[in-house]
Amino acid sequence: MKRKIYLVLMSVVMCSSVLFSGCGKQEETAQEVVSEEDDEEEEEDDKPVDTKIPEIVEEIRDKDLETQLDVFLEDRESWQIPRDVVAQYDSVGYYVTDLDHNGRIELLTACWSSEYEYTENRIYEINEEGNGYYLIETETSGMDTDEDISPDMATCISPYSYFDKGKQAFHYLIEDYSHNYDETVWTTRYTDVTLLDGTLYVDVYAVSEMNYAWDDGDPVCTYRLPKEEIAENDFYEYVQNFPEGKVRKQYYYGAYRDRSGYDEMCRSLEEIGSDELKNIFTDSYHVFTGRMDDDEFYDTYNSDGKPELYANMFDASVGNWEITSVEIEGSVTEYYWGFPQFYKLQISSNAQAVLEAYDMTTLDYTVVSPIVENEYGNLVFEDDIVARTGSTLDWGAAKHVYEIAYVDDENLELYYDVYDLSGEWLTGSYWVFTRVEE
Repeated sequence: MKRKIYLVLMSVVMCSSVLFSGCGKQEETAQEVVSEEDDEEEEEDDKPVDTKIPEIVEEIRDKDLETQLDVFLEDRESWQIPRDVVAQYDSVGYYVTDLDHNGRIELLTACWSSEYEYTENRIYEINEEGNGYYLIETETSGMDTDEDISPDMATCISPYSYFDKGKQAFHYLIEDYSHNYDETVWTTRYTDVTLLDGTLYVDVYAVSEMNYAWDDGDPVCTYRLPKEEIAENDFYEYVQNFPEGKVRKQYYYGAYRDRSGYDEMCRSLEEIGSDELKNIFTDSYHVFTGRMDDDEFYDTYNSDGKPELYANMFDASVGNWEITSVEIEGSVTEYYWGFPQFYKLQISSNAQAVLEAYDMTTLDYTVVSPIVENEYGNLVFEDDIVARTGSTLDWGAAKHVYEIAYVDDENLELYYDVYDLSGEWLTGSYWVFTRVEE
């Protein structure tokens, strides 16, 4: 356009006085052409850009949900985790979600291993045609991008979320826990997870680390943001307020837990028919949308089919008990009076547990703790270092949790979990107690 104006001006300068009137006509004509072309360009610039805003689907209709579930169920062998593979993990969870709210569900499998507090995820999404599905790819950014980070969909089943209006994307805030092979370094990563256009974007925005290797006492703790290290209080204030200025909503995942690899009472997904599995996955999606409570889902599908026993578990557990066996990683050890680390348990009607640990027949230590109901509606009691009396063992900063897992007419079964333990080999195991009269 500038070149055309330049040529017009030059023609005016080159015209003689004799030809001025004629050259003036040429200039006028040229100016009219330039003006018309400028108008055309302005009209083109004023045209609205055709940007398609994706539709946000709050909840998929039941009919469409059923059709999409059929696509997954017709190809179960491609995503279903066999029982022998499940045995390599502590738990395998199956979830149905719509993380990006595009009206096409995702089937998520989360394999969790306690060995390194590590989760392996696979996320499948229904394709746009609705006749198949594909595996979601993951891209990691932010801090420690050289680490092998997998969003902890296995244990972080109630994440907060916020909506990015600019990108029309839903973000989920997830905590990832891990430790090294000798448990001397424990790391917590706070991640912002977004599913957008078939890719899962994982952005690590904060990291805390506890290092036990360099100090005989308390661990050396560091708290890092993308650009700096900060003090502990400032770190947790940042994490709790992230993202600044955004409204957060909490979502829940309805997870069917497949523990069949080491728990004979848990059914493998291979043993569940497609019609029943469709009901499980339908309710899993309803937990995500808020139509079904996550506790109701847990009681229906993850309580070994004995919700009626949980209702009366406390009354059934009151009394005196002695340990008879322990199962850990598929190996069962029988216990008897005089066996090293023999245990007696008394549960009183005022909701108090007294656990006595014996070395042979000598009382080693006693744990006294109230019995409470945890977030899943199960009865638990805790063993903290301050509650112990006696004990010749070096327990360190120990905190143990005992969950009353099952009660029948004769036996009490406790699931024994550990938050941080030094010196105890009965970790993550099932303890079976038999009622005794005293």
